[in-house]
Amino acid sequence: MKNERHLDVFPIKRYGPFPLFVERMTAYWVAIWKCWRTVLDWAVWLYIFIPGLLIFGGMYRDLVRNPPAWLFDIPVALLLTSLAVVQLTGKYRTFAESGDGLFLHRNARWNRGLSASGFLYGIIVRAVVATVVAAVISPVLIRIFEFPGIYVTILALLSAILGLNWIVLRDQVERRWKGWRRTLISLLIRPVFVVVFVWVATLGEQHREFVYAALVFASATALWQMRLRIRKKGTLMHEIAVENAAYIANVGWILSDSLDKKPLPKLRRPVLFKQSRPLIKHRDDVHRLIDSWFKSVLRRFDLLKPFLYFAGAGAVAIILSPLPLAVIVWLVLPLLLLAMLQRQWKQWLSEPYIALFHWREELLDQASIKVKVWGGLPLITLWAIVLAVKAGIAHGSFAWLAIVAIPAIGYYWLKFLSEVFASFSSLRGKKK
Repeated sequence: MKNERHLDVFPIKRYGPFPLFVERMTAYWVAIWKCWRTVLDWAVWLYIFIPGLLIFGGMYRDLVRNPPAWLFDIPVALLLTSLAVVQLTGKYRTFAESGDGLFLHRNARWNRGLSASGFLYGIIVRAVVATVVAAVISPVLIRIFEFPGIYVTILALLSAILGLNWIVLRDQVERRWKGWRRTLISLLIRPVFVVVFVWVATLGEQHREFVYAALVFASATALWQMRLRIRKKGTLMHEIAVENAAYIANVGWILSDSLDKKPLPKLRRPVLFKQSRPLIKHRDDVHRLIDSWFKSVLRRFDLLKPFLYFAGAGAVAIILSPLPLAVIVWLVLPLLLLAMLQRQWKQWLSEPYIALFHWREELLDQASIKVKVWGGLPLITLWAIVLAVKAGIAHGSFAWLAIVAIPAIGYYWLKFLSEVFASFSSLRGKKK
């Protein structure tokens, strides 16, 4: 009987803010791993990751052992920038849940305990990230630039402490501002963070006391921000939003096609085209449909983001390739761009609101061609200018006339390819 009564006693000492934080953190990463395990099977590890690790690891080892001449010309600031850039990905995490608002978040002791646990988690994660990056770049810093090993360790520690300051500052910015103001402020403070770290790291190589002073100042600032954040009230909804965004960022790509995504209703007006004025003159139903598509792309970042990625990746591919190969790359890139536009166009037509309208097939074919030409023209023009500048720098003189000629050629090349795509799509539709 005594043993049975003892089993009914609630073990209150086993529970507290820190054990709860650890339990939630463990459950979160276990769930993330289970999602990733669906695509990281043994075949992926055996044929992609392990060979890739061995190949690139061997290449990096040979690069450090027998450094080429160009490696000595790389600015050391470029390597130091990597220690700062990786810290920009961090967020202040408390692993808050929606049910905490019922009673847990109203308890000051539990609230402060979870907030303090978030800081401990943050400094550990920032330290791990800084250590991994420092371990990767340390052979180059030590052998090529002759950095002392102890100084590389100090830089990793400084990177971790500044990363802790960053996650708290980012949390404050995201709580205080919304919309375009938040985006603008984030874009402004990110380069400042990187420049400050690189400046301190470069100056501290010759004046070690300077980097020691920066360590003390960064630590004191982190403790001060931690004290303010722990005493902050009314942050539960923001913490829940951070956790939801973190989960989506980790598994969104894997689960993107597993379920139909239902768009959430938004109560705020869009930044662009608030009064629904036509972007393209509505001459007929084709132009009305095209106008709706362009507005959707410019208003929604999930549709605009692939264009930005594509523009940057294509420009880099043209810049890094030799001129003859760059011309071939420029001719092939529209094929990939049109495939992406075709996929976006089909997805947009299948969205719940757009699917309510019954469009004629010939109208959809005409709109599809114009969407691909007008939507792909800015990127084709950008890549054409990059290619023309590359040709002008390489050959000079009359080669600079390519800045005028290549964009015009790109327009007709894109128009021809879009018509070919439309023909294949119509033939495929007839077969079905």
